Amino acid sequence: MAQSKKRKIELYGLEWPVGINPVAIEIAMIRRGGKWRQSKDDNRIVGKGLAFHFRRLQELLWPEKIWHKWNQLEMECFLNYRTVIEIGPASSGKTHSAATNVLADWFCWPECTTVLCCSTTRERLEERIWGEIKHHFTLAKRRCPWLPGHLIEGRQRIVSDPKTSDVEARDFRNGLVGVAAKRGETFIGIGEFAGIKNKRIRLIADELHLLPHAIIDGLSNLDKNPDFKFVGLGNPKDINDPLGILAEPAAHLGGWDGGIDQKPGTKTWEIKRPHGICIQLWGSDSPNLDGKLGAPLITKDAIDRDLEFYGRDSLWFHMMNEGRMPRGQGSRRVLTRQMCIKFGATKEPHWADNNRIKVGFLDAAYRAVGGDRCIFGELQFGIEASSDNSTFNVSSLISQSVHRPNTGQIIALIDYMVIPIKAVSDDPEDQIVEFVMEQCKNRNIPPENFFFDAGMRTSLVTAFARLWSNRVNPVDCGGKPSQDMVSAEIQVPCDQYYSKFITELWFSVRLAVEAGQVRGFTDEVIEEFCNREWTIVAGNKIEVEPKHKMKEKIGRSPDIADAIAVGFYGARKLGFVIRKLGNQQQLSTEQTWLRTLHEKSRQYWTSGQLTYQLN
Repeated sequence: MAQSKKRKIELYGLEWPVGINPVAIEIAMIRRGGKWRQSKDDNRIVGKGLAFHFRRLQELLWPEKIWHKWNQLEMECFLNYRTVIEIGPASSGKTHSAATNVLADWFCWPECTTVLCCSTTRERLEERIWGEIKHHFTLAKRRCPWLPGHLIEGRQRIVSDPKTSDVEARDFRNGLVGVAAKRGETFIGIGEFAGIKNKRIRLIADELHLLPHAIIDGLSNLDKNPDFKFVGLGNPKDINDPLGILAEPAAHLGGWDGGIDQKPGTKTWEIKRPHGICIQLWGSDSPNLDGKLGAPLITKDAIDRDLEFYGRDSLWFHMMNEGRMPRGQGSRRVLTRQMCIKFGATKEPHWADNNRIKVGFLDAAYRAVGGDRCIFGELQFGIEASSDNSTFNVSSLISQSVHRPNTGQIIALIDYMVIPIKAVSDDPEDQIVEFVMEQCKNRNIPPENFFFDAGMRTSLVTAFARLWSNRVNPVDCGGKPSQDMVSAEIQVPCDQYYSKFITELWFSVRLAVEAGQVRGFTDEVIEEFCNREWTIVAGNKIEVEPKHKMKEKIGRSPDIADAIAVGFYGARKLGFVIRKLGNQQQLSTEQTWLRTLHEKSRQYWTSGQLTYQLN
């Protein structure tokens, strides 16, 4: 009997050429989605699903990989979600799973996929995610030399283009690249790759809890690509670092304050990013608890040793053994993201009418001192639309503050911006004043409604008086706190409770947030407020973290938050009443006196000015 010239084998309901490599079959099945209907006329379903074929591909490429419930869950989430955040203890296999998943994914679509692998430094890349990718790439190529990819060791790249005499002519987009977020002592994030475009983009961020916050901005930029996946890995340390921010439970779950189940056991939850999920690997739920799995995962013996040495309530034990976010992370923060969300600070304002008071504010910096930014912005306060009050004016605002403290007042951040200062200029103060004057004129903000941190910059105060008006309001943020009461609950003068005036200003913002009176806070603003911690200093007084420590911790000064705190102070001086403060009537009474003094001052300064009239 004559044999057919086209010999075939049947697998997954399909016919394949005899001699085809099983890896090629799995890749073909994955590229078709793993399961599909044979044709319009044939309702037979072929294939066993994407998860089956994706795992089978890895089993063929890396038969030494030991499968267990953790890496099975990680693989399924990688396939089904756009953003996957993994928090867990040390030795939980997070980096290994991410490397094999993304490498298998790239083998299936090498002609249109860019993979960015990020960690803190070039050395840490080699020790962790990039080292894992290189290792498994080499193993796969040994078993299947026909697989795509060419390793360029010195550049931490794997590219799909074959090697040519002109190395620079090769297309590096369709490949994998290691990205160090830190060069020397400077964090650079992934800014140079943020604008990359391709049909498929993958970003793996290892040690996410140690990366700069700029990684979140880069992530948002890359997310504009149609087929994008992000995998972030780390040990839970702080709800305000990039890992904590991205792993935060979705709003309908209540964020970190919403009571996510923290009983021992592996779990997942929906995060705030669309199509995102967080995987929490709990140390005591390790598949290798008895140490007999054969995979380098955390064991009970390792947990017990750390428990005995560090104690159950230590930060290290929470991070490296339990794999959960330590409790009380907001206890030493002036503000927390959860607080801002809970009390509506992220919402847009809905005003009762157009009768609002505008406040301009400034945190000045120039000559590039310490890398500080010069921040100008605008706040507005008035009555919220849901209030029974529909109209008011300045004088009625003060009256309401005295007689009806709960008036429905809210304060909203309208916008803020960095003032560009020419570093080579000899007159940075004049540049700042001219910029502020123009902005305030365009926004109808009179000079008496403008407040700025003067500090020790007497030249800036002089420049404002010389070029604009003496009615502007300098604020000495580094001075002594006021003698106002801390709050309605804490009847202690601020100068006995806080060490510096800037601390009082920051906590007044917190009180306004807790009173539900703040609107318009952006993610960037919340991040700056949340990053600053407070501590107890000499005299048992509270002090916010100094700027130089903030720069060491997050790489920059909280200039935006400092400027807004000055703006809040100005708003209070103009009639905004924080309901949680205990000195509302005093503040409003003082405000009436201050208004009278301002008006007398204005009349005095204008009375001697020369005037002329055109005939």
